[in-house]
Amino acid sequence: MKRTFKSVILLLAAIAVSGVAGAQNTTTMENNSQRVADTVKNGFQKIEDGVVSGYKAIENGVVKGYTAIQDGVVEGYTRISDAFVKKFLMRDDETLEQTKARIAREEEELHRQSQERVNASRRSSTAS
Repeated sequence: MKRTFKSVILLLAAIAVSGVAGAQNTTTMENNSQRVADTVKNGFQKIEDGVVSGYKAIENGVVKGYTAIQDGVVEGYTRISDAFVKKFLMRDDETLEQTKARIAREEEELHRQSQERVNASRRSSTAS
């Protein structure tokens, strides 16, 4: 009986130790799972940050290129326009700015006269 009692005690001790070890293993597994989840989350965050910064770099490059093209086109158009005004429209006593101002006034006057003719035509057609 001593042996049986001793065996039962040893068996219960082994079960208790196994239960404690199992509980420690469960806790360790949960901690390891949390660490793995955190590592994966951090990895995804780094990937996301890299992709976003890559897209921003591309966007900045495209905008910079577009702006350079736009500035070049406007500058080229202005040079061509100025050369045309100097060659064909500038009077001897005028500067380029004075010529452009004169042309703008003449264009405004022509537009006003044209509008007056349209209005007169409308009045005469409604009167008939």
